[in-house]
Amino acid sequence: MKTILISLVITVFFAFPGKDLLTGKWQSPVSPKGNVTGIIFKEDNSFEAFVNRKPFTSGKYTLKDSLFSFTDTGCEGKPGTYRLIFFSNGDSLRFEAVSDSCVDRKNGMTRLVVGKVK
Repeated sequence: MKTILISLVITVFFAFPGKDLLTGKWQSPVSPKGNVTGIIFKEDNSFEAFVNRKPFTSGKYTLKDSLFSFTDTGCEGKPGTYRLIFFSNGDSLRFEAVSDSCVDRKNGMTRLVVGKVK
């Protein structure tokens, strides 16, 4: 009986995984220039990014393991791929470039650190 109960709990755990870590609203601290970057990752694999609450870019993404691949409205439609690095119990996130031919975006994203907005 004990074995059946443990098996049931494990099955339920894997059948109904928790919400992914990425979906939701993320925001950077204030930069030295006074800017705040915000990103909303949606369940439909789209995202919107804002600088000082003004729309900056949007796009679609895929997430496999920790690899985040996307295209956005900037960089002439060039795709980018980054490794997501979650830290501080999953409440903070930074991006490590894997491949991105858009130099300006790559420079900005590799410096960006965001925290989950609750």
